[in-house]
Amino acid sequence: MGDMLIRGINPELKRRLEESARLNRRSLSEEAVVLIQKGFATQFAGAEKVGDRLYSLVGDDRFTNDEIQEIARSRSEADRGPPDFR
Repeated sequence: MGDMLIRGINPELKRRLEESARLNRRSLSEEAVVLIQKGFATQFAGAEKVGDRLYSLVGDDRFTNDEIQEIARSRSEADRGPPDFR
């Protein structure tokens, strides 16, 4: 993985990032990466399919190959209605 140095961060933004990292029990770098990923997922939400958005949030290391193949197969299925829990 590559490294990145971000300069000129507003002190309030840094404080909020530190607080978020503490609450989520992540390092400052881990929290920054998660928030950047979520930001991109939100930015492109209208153009992406739900599976693509989920994949962008969690990445390769969270899915098995079988799960990734199942997601790909489900993209060609007809839309289903919501489940009926009555």
